[in-house]
Amino acid sequence: MKANTTASNKNDGAKQTRRGPHTRKQILDASLHLFSRRGFARTTVRDIAREAGITDAAIFYHFQSKREVLKALVEERGFVAGLQQLERVSTDLPLQETLLWMTRGAINIMDENRDFLRLIIMEGLGGDESALEQYRRLVDLWESALTTVLKRYTEKGELQDNSPQAMARQVIYLILMAFQDTLMGRHVSPEAAPEERRQALAAFVGDAMNHFLPNPQTS
Repeated sequence: MKANTTASNKNDGAKQTRRGPHTRKQILDASLHLFSRRGFARTTVRDIAREAGITDAAIFYHFQSKREVLKALVEERGFVAGLQQLERVSTDLPLQETLLWMTRGAINIMDENRDFLRLIIMEGLGGDESALEQYRRLVDLWESALTTVLKRYTEKGELQDNSPQAMARQVIYLILMAFQDTLMGRHVSPEAAPEERRQALAAFVGDAMNHFLPNPQTS
């Protein structure tokens, strides 16, 4: 009878490991910490399990693969939802004001996730297919959403008919390059406070956009 009770307790413990306190969020938190510190390719499922204090099987209960964990992290950080919302941005304000508002929003969420985005960028540059897949996914969503907004400005006559997608790419490349510069410690001190860093980025991007926006105005 005692042996049966012990076996029952072990089974209950296994269920708790998979479904109880060691939840999907804990797996994602452990993965983010390890991916950011070691890199995606150099982190194993077993490493994640140890970091989260669970078994390998518990991770596979929630995720089919390490690649799926990375995809879930992209969604959990709010990138996908934010980009999907971008398509619904109002075009009531002048084009420049809308672009500056969207730029500040993009800079804020990117800076809040600096370590994670550094991981995606660096692993992607290193040729990791999982990181490249997520980078392309995010930038493609961003370009599509921004192009949709700019097309509405074209319909209002504030933008040339053939330029929405080209302008969307220019804006995205400008923000990405400026952000990557801060990751490398250029132009903004690595010791700068987050708000100072974000303001410096927004000011630089806003000034640069004046050079290719139609009828640029001083903000």
